This record gives sequence, structure tokens and C-alpha cells, in this order.
Amino acid sequence: MKAISIALLLLTGTTAFAQSKRETALKALSSQIFQWEVGSHFDSLENVLHKRLVVLSSAGVIQSKAAYLARLKGGNFVHNSINVEESDVVIEQNTGTVTGKGLFDVTVGGKQTVLHLAYLEVFTRSTTKSAWKLLALHASVIPESK
Repeated sequence: MKAISIALLLLTGTTAFAQSKRETALKALSSQIFQWEVGSHFDSLENVLHKRLVVLSSAGVIQSKAAYLARLKGGNFVHNSINVEESDVVIEQNTGTVTGKGLFDVTVGGKQTVLHLAYLEVFTRSTTKSAWKLLALHASVIPESK
């Protein structure tokens, strides 16, 4: 009985560690995407975006992968810096979500502003061995506390 309890404890610990490792890797990819946006590394960004990417802005504008990349490449919308305050990852089979909050310093139409945003990223992959692809992105402005 003692041996079974120890085996179950070890198995549970190993499973938890494996999940944590996967979650850490997906959180790192999310962070890397933000770095690529700030650094204008559009080729790297394009490779991690799913071909059917949907971006829903805080203003309610829906964009495809092509439209989102064109907006970033056009220079009218620039990420100057992104400071993630918190993020959380959930992985279920071949779908992963990253939710978080952060300060997004952007220039839109020549005007620089800092937005306090909450965001949701949905990642997918065809198999557990495949690379993650960003399938959906949504950001919402966090209202200022009064």
C-alpha cells in the first residue's frame, strides 16, 4: 500500500511538472510575440500566426492575419513597448490560452499613448509535437480606477 501511494505521488508530481513546463513554454511564446511586435520582426511574427488568425481590437474591429500584419507593417500602428503585468496560461490538449494584463505603449496615427489592456490569446497546434500557432487575439482597455 505504501509503495502504491509513493508511486501515485511521483506520477502526480511528474504530470504536474510536465504541465508546468508546457505552460511556461507557451507563456514564453506569448512574450516573444510581444517582443517581435515591438521590434518589428514581422517575418518571425508571421510564422507563429495561424493562417486563420482573428484579431479583435478593443474598438471592436475584426482583422485577419493579412490585415493585422499589413497594419503593423504600414507604420500607422506601432508597438513602442509592452510591459506585461500578469499572465496566466491554460492548456487543454492542443489548445492553449494566455490571459493577461499589461501596459501597451503604442503610436497610432502619429500619436503616442499608453493603454492599460487585458488580453486573451488563443493558441492551437495540430499535434502535441507541433509548434503552437496564434489563432485568436482580443484586447480590452481596462478602465481607470476612480
